[in-house]
Amino acid sequence: MARKANIAKEEIIQACWDLIEQNIFPNIPRLSDYFKNLDGRGCSNTTLLNAISEWEESYKEHQDNELKEVTEHFAPTFKRFERDIIQSLSIILDEQITAHEEKLSLRQSSIEGRERSLSESFINSQQELATTLEQKQIVEVRCNQLQQSQKALEDRLEHSLTRNRVLESEIEQWKQAQREADTKLHQAQVDLAKQDNEISQLKQLLTDSQAEVQRLKKQNDQLLNSAIEQVSKLAERVATKASDS
Repeated sequence: MARKANIAKEEIIQACWDLIEQNIFPNIPRLSDYFKNLDGRGCSNTTLLNAISEWEESYKEHQDNELKEVTEHFAPTFKRFERDIIQSLSIILDEQITAHEEKLSLRQSSIEGRERSLSESFINSQQELATTLEQKQIVEVRCNQLQQSQKALEDRLEHSLTRNRVLESEIEQWKQAQREADTKLHQAQVDLAKQDNEISQLKQLLTDSQAEVQRLKKQNDQLLNSAIEQVSKLAERVATKASDS
């Protein structure tokens, strides 16, 4: 811990000069560290502040003296440089004025020539303006016609869209009816298939019945012929017996 001891004002001021030579601007913390590192002594901040204030006045006076010496040393050079600069600027200014006057003269000649050209250009511009106005009127008329055509097309489009919505509704109804008709057709086809099957079965039964009828007829004919033959034989025997009697 730093021991308390009196540090003379002159020592503090000298310490300020030592720090400034090291490119360190003195203040209370830096001076406290300076003496602490030097011999461990310390003092109040008020003592340091008073010494710093006195040193700052000396330092300012020192800086002013150095600046004055530098100014006095370089004053002749600055004055000579100032004269040279003024002389050079005067020459440059004269050259620029001369060049500017020449440009003005050329511009004046150019303006006079341009005035004649502008007169001709003005006449041409008036003619072009008249032509442009005529074309503008034509374009405006054409625009009005196009706007009317556009309005008519928009009306037709709206009518077509309305008609299209009606047709879409009718098509949807037709599709619904078509689906119902397809359902009925499918059912009719199923019923027809059943009917065809029944007809086929009936035809088969009819064929079988006809065959049975033919068989029975043939059998009946055979029985009938056999009976006739037997009756004929019986009649012959009866006739024979009758003649014998």
